[in-house]
Amino acid sequence: MVCRIHVVILSIVLATAELGFLPRACAQVSPQTRDVVSATASQTSPELKHGAYYALVIGIDSYRPLPHLETPVNDAREIAVVLNEQYGFTTQTLLDMEATRDHIIEALDHYRSSLKENDNLLIYYAGHGYFDKEADSAYWAPVDAGKDTYAHWIIAEDITKTSNALPARQVLIISDSCYSGMLTRKAASPDFTREDHAQYVEKMLLRRSRHIMSSGGNEPVQDSDASGHFSTHSVFANALLQTLSEDQETEFTAGQLFNRIQELVGVRAAQVPQYKLILDPRSNGGDFVFFRVHGYHAKVPGHPVETIHQTVFDRTVSSEQEAIFAALDRYASAFSSMDIQKLKQAWPSMTKKQEEETKRAWKQTGLKAVIVELRNRNALKIEGNSAAVTADEWLEYTFNGKQQPPQTNTLEIELAKNVQGTWIVSGVKGR
Repeated sequence: MVCRIHVVILSIVLATAELGFLPRACAQVSPQTRDVVSATASQTSPELKHGAYYALVIGIDSYRPLPHLETPVNDAREIAVVLNEQYGFTTQTLLDMEATRDHIIEALDHYRSSLKENDNLLIYYAGHGYFDKEADSAYWAPVDAGKDTYAHWIIAEDITKTSNALPARQVLIISDSCYSGMLTRKAASPDFTREDHAQYVEKMLLRRSRHIMSSGGNEPVQDSDASGHFSTHSVFANALLQTLSEDQETEFTAGQLFNRIQELVGVRAAQVPQYKLILDPRSNGGDFVFFRVHGYHAKVPGHPVETIHQTVFDRTVSSEQEAIFAALDRYASAFSSMDIQKLKQAWPSMTKKQEEETKRAWKQTGLKAVIVELRNRNALKIEGNSAAVTADEWLEYTFNGKQQPPQTNTLEIELAKNVQGTWIVSGVKGR
């Protein structure tokens, strides 16, 4: 629900330049950690009959009052694309402000009532996690989690019990958060000794299973990758994306996927990924099975993560796209500074009328601390020296000393290269 208090001031900004947007830059001097400071149907293999594939993908950056994270939303967004386009999952994403405790629980309740017994569900979570030693309990932190109370946190037992109650045949939880290895600890990893590949996969597919794959054990995990790797994803998410994109098999189990991920993470970080059973009386030795969409050709193994992200499909981030996103970040920073000269450097073509009305909006009595973010930068088109981005604008501000709820808007942003070859904003309009 959009706040309409002092709408005259905000309407000047949105109507003249439809200003504001941008997630803040993701560059990090030192890695953050993800702990708390004290869609289409899959095509069926002729030999193996399986139900539909679904994925609930959760990514949270913008915590308050918990520490802000840099990469979970990027991780979640791209993993949802890979699952949908390469593996045929029907995906649902809950990103940042959408990922409240109520929304997460409601989504799980929906799957409990809608899934069929031969369907498959993958739940991916990237965000803060916490292990309470005194209570011997692990938690996920929704976006509305508090710092001094667990009232809005999601306890591990709720997650595992819900997974057992789902009618689906296979459920896989992938958790990229600190202490995520403590979500379940009462069963050892299954035996991955391979028989003939097709027979092994069929056996795993036809048996019910519940598993969790975590980015680490009882430890903090990195919110960025090691130097020289794709910087807008965590080390675990990079390994997951690379492995899903490179795997040469048309079908494989989550256990086989994990073995490759564990090796990739192990050489770049201190954290140790885990793969464990979730205790479920009805499980009988199966494993989650991935089927590549018919006709999709995997990348050749051995390519660096950056190459995978640049070439797998158009919606992933390339070096050119990163330069465009950097231009958007410069614009957001300039607007948040409330300095018209900085804004004109990021958007040189803004008209005199837009400039004057923006300055007038900034000078309104009581308006302070404007913060602009651009989220869900999904649709990006590049044609030569021109580009266009569709994104969700979040505009936060303080008025008369009180923090106001965010204003939201969907924008189409045009960009162009200047004579020096640098991307700059050239136009903004609402949808």
